[in-house]
Amino acid sequence: MSVVVDADVVIAALDATDAHHAASRELFGGWQQAAQARVMSLVNLTEVLVGLAADAAVLRTGREAIKALGIKPHVPNEAIAVEAARLRQRHPISLPDSCLLATARRLGAEPASFDHKLLRAARDEGILPQA
Repeated sequence: MSVVVDADVVIAALDATDAHHAASRELFGGWQQAAQARVMSLVNLTEVLVGLAADAAVLRTGREAIKALGIKPHVPNEAIAVEAARLRQRHPISLPDSCLLATARRLGAEPASFDHKLLRAARDEGILPQA
């Protein structure tokens, strides 16, 4: 099964001072070892790039690091947009989070995030099994 990665997981992997850095690196290591596909909605990728975009060299390095993590960008289509809107309406999550969940649902993939609200919505929607 593939995994749809949230921005917080990637940000943590790239920033050694992030509280979730070790957990994120462990996730990526496990996915690599299991040859598990890692995808990221362009919406969530944009969230990561915002923090890097102020400096062209930092942005370039960050994009190379994201590629090295094995993340493949996923372009949302209209069906994902409609599903994201429905999810956003039903749950107190952000639009990027609803895009991640809609992408995971459409791809039959597991969402990966440190965001408890997002994970709760994923369980409530049956995208993730109940804990």
